[in-house]
Parts: sequence; structure tokens; C-alpha cells
Amino acid sequence: MSGGRRRAMVGRVGLALAIVGLVMGPGTGWAASAVFTGDPVDPGSGQPYEILPGKPLVRPGADGILGTADDVVDRGVIGDIDLVVRAGDRPASADIPPPALATGDLPSGVAGPRGAGGVDIPFTVFVSDGAVAAPRPAGRLLAAADLDGLPVVVAAFADFDGDGVIGLTSADAAGDADAHLELRELEPVGRAAAILGGGVARGRIAIRAGLPASAGGLRVALAAVALTGSLDPSFFDGAIPNGPGISTALPFLPLRDLGRIIRDRAVPAGPTTTLQQLVQFAAVPPSDAYALPLDGSEPTIDGARVVSQPAVRVSVRRGRDPAAPPLDRLTFGTTAASATLDVRLLPVDRFENPADPPDGYRVVVDGGPALAVLGQRGQRAGRPLLIAGANGRALLGRVARGTRDGATGVLRIERDGVVVASLPYAVDARVQRWRPDVTVPSRSAPTLQAALDAATDRNHDGTIAISVRPGLYRGSVRVARALELTGAGSGLTVLLGGGSAPTVDVSAAGAVVQGVTAVGGGSGFRLGGRGAQLRASSAWRNLGAGIDAAGAGVAAREIAALENGGSGILIGGGADGARCEASLLRGNFGAGADVEAAVDAQLDGNAAIDNNAGGLVLNGAAAPTARDNQCVNNVGSGLMLARSGAATVAGNLSAGNDEDGLHMDRCDDATITGNTIVDNKGTGIFFRRGSNGDFAAAPGVQAAPGDNAVSGNRRGDVEIRAN
Repeated sequence: MSGGRRRAMVGRVGLALAIVGLVMGPGTGWAASAVFTGDPVDPGSGQPYEILPGKPLVRPGADGILGTADDVVDRGVIGDIDLVVRAGDRPASADIPPPALATGDLPSGVAGPRGAGGVDIPFTVFVSDGAVAAPRPAGRLLAAADLDGLPVVVAAFADFDGDGVIGLTSADAAGDADAHLELRELEPVGRAAAILGGGVARGRIAIRAGLPASAGGLRVALAAVALTGSLDPSFFDGAIPNGPGISTALPFLPLRDLGRIIRDRAVPAGPTTTLQQLVQFAAVPPSDAYALPLDGSEPTIDGARVVSQPAVRVSVRRGRDPAAPPLDRLTFGTTAASATLDVRLLPVDRFENPADPPDGYRVVVDGGPALAVLGQRGQRAGRPLLIAGANGRALLGRVARGTRDGATGVLRIERDGVVVASLPYAVDARVQRWRPDVTVPSRSAPTLQAALDAATDRNHDGTIAISVRPGLYRGSVRVARALELTGAGSGLTVLLGGGSAPTVDVSAAGAVVQGVTAVGGGSGFRLGGRGAQLRASSAWRNLGAGIDAAGAGVAAREIAALENGGSGILIGGGADGARCEASLLRGNFGAGADVEAAVDAQLDGNAAIDNNAGGLVLNGAAAPTARDNQCVNNVGSGLMLARSGAATVAGNLSAGNDEDGLHMDRCDDATITGNTIVDNKGTGIFFRRGSNGDFAAAPGVQAAPGDNAVSGNRRGDVEIRAN
């Protein structure tokens, strides 16, 4: 293959950069590759089964969905070795060389892409004949000519908890206590693509995660997948080979449904497209089922070490746990217990990785008039505080005496006159020291459901309050009583559903859930009780909607709804007055937010990004409101209204979406004001079959675009049609 043709091929397969999994479904015009010689064949498709090396064949059960409880495991069919990855630029010898993990000579990189101070890791991928023996545990090189010119994808997975294993395991010293960190290890921290030729592919991979050099850096595992078959124009426009995939070992059973994985048209992908986020697991695996050891005993993978870049700023974390997520705001009460500041200043690089500070790294902390800041040894604000190492230092303080309810300010941290961290805060008399009635797990509440069913108001403060420690909790839960369920924080307390029911089903009126992540359920959260509230939580990788808002007056605030199989939030009929505020709705297979037939639903201050069925969709809603939202780079329209009367759409940004910026059909008496609608691939404002569309805040009916800023849209900025 010529160099020019090879470069064109790399561009065409960019949209497959993250198909790290055996994801190919039956295609047309497919012929078996030599790598499948002797492999078992699926009688339904006539193609070889896709099986991870050394693992049994897994097929979907009656529900047709891989990764749910009814999967069928055939332990009589075990995958062989077809693909091997090695760190470094290795020669194409007949015997595949041992991994660097086995020799201990790990290559080292620096976190981040090459153009932003990073140092990437070279890799070599080998196609194997599967003929393993004691002197060659990875088999021998198979120069399969039918794979020449086809893409191979390499992904890096990080050992965040430092136990020498990638993925979920209970066999380490921490048992299940660090499962929330191990769950993070299932998401790749780097991806790269290369092209096979003569059974070998070479490339380099940039890895965004790292640890300080003083801590020895971060160990990562490299895994790979190659795509087989031909480039059939009838199969994803000929951009992806149409045959089965082959893979190294992976820390999970991969998702195979291309319709779920590729949420865009088959076009070359760039660094910012949704197609870069294709590495997906079918379901959170059982502990130890797919965990990858980093001791060199798994012959198909390899590893490397990545150090973070120098510290450039400070991240503020809760308490003394450096693994806690960064804070973006603080709220204090007015009592002595609730008005204290206890955080950690953690030096980080430009990618938010913990980093070694330079010698003499001193910062000045200013809490403003309402917040008196103390150092570890009683140093008052204004005197420089030394951050001596990558673990940072504690920062203590309190709300100044006499500070009034409602006071606001900014906690500002400077180094040499440059602000390296800034955190807004507020004083709210309603915030008092939270005293849970029961903590999970504990002797009185060994399981979360037991606490939800039996907890009482032991503190006699009028609220049943349940605190859930960090960890991974398997099984869906039901909140059937009016209580407060508070986790340790999104990403720390993780609730894992079973694939059919909601992970968290809130049926009680007035119940509050906050600080948890819901993953792997039919939906993440179902808010069915009148006035139920969900706060500061995340819904991630559920089969359906991230949040199913079904009850009147329910509210979701500061939520991250990410990569769910349905919409980020679905507000259905009967959820009158439901609200979604200040939330991130990103990468969902449905819309970012979908309001169906509800009355007075409100979407305020949300970011709907990279969703597959539009940003915000209002369908059959009565008097909905969408204010100050950002709808960017969605497949579909940024804002779409259909059969929704008396809608108010104000102050939103709709940009870079694949269809219209604002699409309205049969929407009477709408008020469209103060929106910015730019650079969409369809029309800026498309309005049809509606009356009294008012496109400005001024009195009287204003014609489009009114006071909306509309420009740069590919099919024109405004189109008004009668039918």
C-alpha cells in the first residue's frame, strides 16, 4: 500500500478509533480471515464467534442484550490468542517477544498529547497464529495478507488503585473497599489507531492520566483490537470493515452493538467528535472475572508507566482524601459545626493529575471577608503556605463571626500573583451539620436496602438520614420512604443495577438522593415520588435513560448523565413541574433531555453535548421552559420543539449541531428570546406549522430572528414554513 493511500485509510478509520471490543456484527460480502482458521463458527451468522482470549464464549440471553443477568456462558468454548500488543517498537520476528511487564523494563511516558507537553508510548501489535507453547506463550507471528491495510486499535487502562490489576478484583489487599477506583479503570485513558501490514502494526499512544514521578508514575495496561473483513460500501458507508473483531485480553466483556457504539454517521472522525468515545463495556463485570494482571502473566497485553507533568495549579479536594473529586463550590452553615472549612490543596498538572510541585511551592490563600483561613499550624491568611509534596496539604478555616446568612465570596489561591485556584462559596443558614441516623455498611445496616427499609429517625431531627460510604454496591435499590440518602460523592459511592429495573427507584414523595453514581440499570434513577429530588449525582452507562423523571414536581440538579442508552433525562407525562438544572447531559444514545407530554417542565442551565438524538427535545409538552442551556455538537437539532404550546426558549446557546439549531413544528404561542444559534449544519431557526411565534422579549409579536443572534448556519439562518 502506498504512503498516500495508507494515510487516507487512517483518516477513514478514525471513526473506529475506540472500538476496543469485539463489536462487529454480520456484514455482507465477508470472507473468513486466516486468523480464524479452526475457530468455532456461529451457525446463525456463519461467522466465527467473537471470544476474548482465554475466556469462555458469552452470548446474550432471551432479552437479546449482552451483559445482563440472563447471558449464556458456554465454558466449553474458550477463545484462543489472535492478537498481541507489546509496548515499544519491536521487530517483526517469528516468535512474538515477551511483554515488558514480564521483564520489568517498562517504557515511560508523560501524561498528555505530544503537542501539549506529553510524551507518548510506542507500541507494536502482532497477529498471532494461536499456537502457544512453553517457549512462546503468545504464539507465533501470523502474516495474514487478508488483514493488510485494516485498522488495529490500542487502548490504555490505568491502575488507579495501585494493586497491580486492571479492573474489578476483590483479591487485592483492599478487597471491595476500593471498587469505586477499580470501576474507573474500565474507562480507557488513551486510544490510538494503526494499520496492519504483514501481521504487524506500529504506532504511538498518548495517555492523559499520570502520577507524580515521586510516586513512581502510573502503571497502565495496553490492550488491542483488530477489525477484520472488507470495506463494504453498504456497511457503515465502507468506513469500517464488515467482519468480526479479534482482541487481546480486556478488563471487561465489550459492547458489540455497533448501533449503540457509533452514534454518528460513518465519516472520518477528529479529536472532538463523539466517535472518539467508542470504548464501552457491555456491563460492569463480576469481580475478578476479567481483571488484567500487570505481572506479565497475561501474554496478550503489555504495560507502561506514565508520569504527570509539572504542577501548574492547585485543585481543592474534600477533606484529606486526595482521591476525592475536585470541588467547584462550597456551602457553609452558620452554626459552629457547619461553618468550618476542611479541604486539601492538591498540586495538579494541566490534565488534573496529581503532580510534584517545584521546590518552595508556596501559595497565598484569601477567603475574603466572610471566610477566615488557617494553615496547619495556625498561619493566618495572607502568609504563604508551603505545599511540599504531591500529596498537598490540608487547609482549615471557618466562617467569620457575625457573617450574615446569604453572604457569598470566593476562596482564592495565588502563587506569585497568579490565581492557581478559585472556588466560590456561600453561607446558608439552612445548612447545618449533617448527622446521619445510620451509615452503610455497618453492623446495624449491612446492606443499603436494609437501611432504606428499616432506618428510623434516631437523632429526632425530623429526617431519616442514611449515609453511604465509598464503594461499589451491587443490586438495584428502592427508596419507598421519605428520607435522605447521601453518598460520599459522585464517583465514590457507586450503585450498580442489574440491567432491567432502575438502579435507584425513588417512589416516596419528598425523598432526597444525593452524592451517588447509578450505573448498569434499566435506567439510572427513576424519580416517581412527588417532589423527589436528585442532587450532585451521576447516571452513567445505564441501558435506558440516565434519569426517568415520572413524578410531579421532581427535581434533578447538578447531575452528570453520561453515555446512557436512552436520553440523559426523560421527563414523561405526569411529571408536571419537573425540573432539570445545572446538569451535564453528554454522550447519551437518546437526547440530552427529552420532555414528553409534561406540563410546566423546566430545563435551566444545563449542558447537552454530543448526544445522539438532539440536545433538548420538547415533544407534546405544555408550557415548557428552556433557559440558559448549552446545546453543542449533538447529532440532531440542538433545540427541538414539537407540538409544545406556550414554550419559553430564552438565553440558550445552540452551536455545532448536525441539524437545526432550533427546530419548531406545531408550536403555538412560543416566546423565543435572547438565544445564540450559530454554526449548525442545518438551519439556524426552522419554524413550521405554528402561530404567534414571538422571537423577542419586546412587547408585540416579533418576526424571526428577533433579538436572537443567528449566524453561520449551513442551510441558512431562518426558515419559516406554513406546512
